[in-house]
Amino acid sequence: MKRQLGTMVGGAIAGVFVFNIWGILAGTQALGDAGGWLGGLLIVGFIWTVNHYVGVIYNPEGSVAIDMATAIAVAGTMQGVFGGLPLSGALPTLLWVAVGAVLGGTFAAIVQNAIAEDE
Repeated sequence: MKRQLGTMVGGAIAGVFVFNIWGILAGTQALGDAGGWLGGLLIVGFIWTVNHYVGVIYNPEGSVAIDMATAIAVAGTMQGVFGGLPLSGALPTLLWVAVGAVLGGTFAAIVQNAIAEDE
Protein backbone atom coordinates (compact mmCIF):
# COMPACT_ATOMS: atom_id res chain seq x y z
CA MET A 1 0.00 0.00 0.00
CA LYS A 2 2.87 2.41 0.77
CA ARG A 3 4.42 1.78 -2.66
CA GLN A 4 1.19 2.61 -4.45
CA LEU A 5 0.64 5.73 -2.35
CA GLY A 6 4.19 6.89 -2.97
CA THR A 7 3.76 6.30 -6.70
CA MET A 8 0.52 8.32 -6.74
CA VAL A 9 2.09 11.19 -4.80
CA GLY A 10 5.26 11.18 -6.90
CA GLY A 11 3.26 11.19 -10.12
CA ALA A 12 0.99 13.98 -8.88
CA ILE A 13 3.99 16.09 -7.91
CA ALA A 14 5.48 15.58 -11.38
CA GLY A 15 2.26 16.68 -13.08
CA VAL A 16 1.73 19.70 -10.86
CA PHE A 17 5.32 20.92 -11.25
CA VAL A 18 5.34 20.49 -15.03
CA PHE A 19 2.03 22.20 -15.68
CA ASN A 20 2.40 25.00 -13.15
CA ILE A 21 6.09 25.87 -12.82
CA TRP A 22 7.45 25.07 -16.28
CA GLY A 23 5.03 27.52 -17.91
CA ILE A 24 6.13 30.27 -15.57
CA LEU A 25 9.79 29.75 -16.47
CA ALA A 26 9.08 29.41 -20.19
CA GLY A 27 6.89 32.51 -20.25
CA THR A 28 9.36 34.76 -18.48
CA GLN A 29 10.50 37.63 -20.68
CA ALA A 30 13.89 37.82 -18.96
CA LEU A 31 14.74 34.18 -19.64
CA GLY A 32 13.17 33.84 -23.10
CA ASP A 33 13.60 30.44 -24.73
CA ALA A 34 16.22 29.50 -22.16
CA GLY A 35 13.44 29.52 -19.57
CA GLY A 36 11.80 26.54 -21.25
CA TRP A 37 15.07 24.62 -21.35
CA LEU A 38 15.86 25.61 -17.78
CA GLY A 39 12.39 24.49 -16.72
CA GLY A 40 12.85 21.15 -18.40
CA LEU A 41 16.24 20.59 -16.86
CA LEU A 42 15.39 21.76 -13.35
CA ILE A 43 11.84 20.43 -13.05
CA VAL A 44 12.25 17.07 -14.74
CA GLY A 45 15.70 16.59 -13.21
CA PHE A 46 14.51 17.45 -9.71
CA ILE A 47 11.33 15.39 -9.94
CA TRP A 48 13.20 12.43 -11.45
CA THR A 49 15.67 12.59 -8.57
CA VAL A 50 12.89 12.66 -5.98
CA ASN A 51 10.83 9.97 -7.66
CA HIS A 52 13.52 7.52 -8.75
CA TYR A 53 16.76 8.18 -6.89
CA VAL A 54 15.10 8.84 -3.54
CA GLY A 55 12.51 6.18 -4.34
CA VAL A 56 9.13 7.87 -4.01
CA ILE A 57 7.83 6.03 -7.10
CA TYR A 58 8.05 2.26 -6.93
CA ASN A 59 9.83 0.93 -9.99
CA PRO A 60 10.60 -2.82 -9.82
CA GLU A 61 13.98 -4.00 -11.08
CA GLY A 62 13.94 -4.54 -14.84
CA SER A 63 10.79 -2.51 -15.48
CA VAL A 64 10.51 0.42 -17.85
CA ALA A 65 10.36 3.84 -16.20
CA ILE A 66 7.44 5.51 -18.00
CA ASP A 67 5.70 6.38 -14.77
CA MET A 68 6.46 10.10 -14.78
CA ALA A 69 5.46 10.55 -18.42
CA THR A 70 2.18 8.76 -17.82
CA ALA A 71 1.47 10.81 -14.70
CA ILE A 72 2.28 14.06 -16.50
CA ALA A 73 0.00 13.12 -19.42
CA VAL A 74 -2.86 12.29 -17.06
CA ALA A 75 -2.29 15.49 -15.06
CA GLY A 76 -2.35 17.65 -18.19
CA THR A 77 -5.45 15.95 -19.53
CA MET A 78 -7.32 16.23 -16.25
CA GLN A 79 -6.25 19.85 -15.75
CA GLY A 80 -8.08 20.67 -18.96
CA VAL A 81 -11.10 18.55 -18.05
CA PHE A 82 -11.41 20.12 -14.60
CA GLY A 83 -10.98 23.51 -16.25
CA GLY A 84 -14.11 22.88 -18.31
CA LEU A 85 -12.60 21.61 -21.57
CA PRO A 86 -14.05 18.46 -23.14
CA LEU A 87 -12.03 15.25 -22.83
CA SER A 88 -12.57 14.62 -26.54
CA GLY A 89 -10.22 17.51 -27.32
CA ALA A 90 -7.34 15.69 -25.62
CA LEU A 91 -7.90 12.32 -27.29
CA PRO A 92 -5.89 13.02 -30.49
CA THR A 93 -2.93 14.16 -28.40
CA LEU A 94 -3.19 11.13 -26.13
CA LEU A 95 -3.36 8.87 -29.20
CA TRP A 96 -0.15 10.35 -30.60
CA VAL A 97 1.49 10.11 -27.18
CA ALA A 98 0.63 6.39 -27.17
CA VAL A 99 2.02 5.98 -30.70
CA GLY A 100 5.21 7.76 -29.64
CA ALA A 101 5.50 5.53 -26.57
CA VAL A 102 5.16 2.38 -28.67
CA LEU A 103 7.71 3.60 -31.20
CA GLY A 104 10.10 4.72 -28.46
CA GLY A 105 9.78 1.41 -26.64
CA THR A 106 10.33 -0.52 -29.85
CA PHE A 107 13.40 1.54 -30.71
CA ALA A 108 14.77 1.13 -27.18
CA ALA A 109 14.34 -2.65 -27.42
CA ILE A 110 16.13 -2.74 -30.78
CA VAL A 111 19.04 -0.69 -29.41
CA GLN A 112 19.21 -2.78 -26.24
CA ASN A 113 19.27 -6.01 -28.25
CA ALA A 114 21.98 -4.63 -30.54
CA ILE A 115 24.10 -3.68 -27.53
CA ALA A 116 23.59 -7.12 -25.98
CA GLU A 117 24.67 -8.81 -29.25
CA ASP A 118 27.86 -6.75 -29.35
CA GLU A 119 28.80 -7.81 -25.84
